[in-house]
Amino acid sequence: MTVSGQKFDLPHMKEYFEQKIPEIRVLSDMALSEADFKSLGAKLKSAFSFTNKKYGDEDIMICYLVYWVYALIYWQKDTGIHDELTDYCEDLPQYQLRHHFQMLLDTFDNYKIDKFGYKDSEAWVICSKLIARHAGIPDDEKYQVFELIDDYRNHNASVDVMVKDIYEHLPYKSKYIFSLLDERSRQDIIWEIRIIMAETCSKAYSRDELLDKYPNTSISLIDYCLCWQERKIFLNQVR
Repeated sequence: MTVSGQKFDLPHMKEYFEQKIPEIRVLSDMALSEADFKSLGAKLKSAFSFTNKKYGDEDIMICYLVYWVYALIYWQKDTGIHDELTDYCEDLPQYQLRHHFQMLLDTFDNYKIDKFGYKDSEAWVICSKLIARHAGIPDDEKYQVFELIDDYRNHNASVDVMVKDIYEHLPYKSKYIFSLLDERSRQDIIWEIRIIMAETCSKAYSRDELLDKYPNTSISLIDYCLCWQERKIFLNQVR
């Protein structure tokens, strides 16, 4: 989505997100631009402030959820996850943060967004995992992660060893996202990517067949994996 330079507000953003949800698998498949992400954060800060009662919390929670997913995607190593909304939320009292976490969980249910079977008792724990899963591997780090996994495709290393080593060498945003997940989730994600990579390399399946075979996997991840394989073939040809 790119609406930079155009006038938009939270109701319009909410409407856009509601239209996109049936078409995507994970929230990062929306491809929200960095400029629009930053504008969304500024508008959410204003909406949640004590002096602004224009919106009810429940009216904008889908915007709030999308924001936190993209906060993991767009943060920079030199500044960290740091902007107007994150600063604002750090200063909120604990009871208000708990309320926000519970509303985020309710948003997953209300919009039937994939919760990947997570059932932790504490709202903040399950929210962290869900937001991390929906962020996935940022687009600007996907090729690096594919290369790391590809190094293990021709080795007989155990899943545990492979995941541990890959995790230690992940680029910084992906590593932070994976740090929010449990070990089983890390294994499942890395192993699935490895299988998809093998299938794209063998050209066993078309794009549509891969999308059908992996109905819960990010559309963006599958597309990037296909592009990575084409890029790899091209580079081997010109060497």
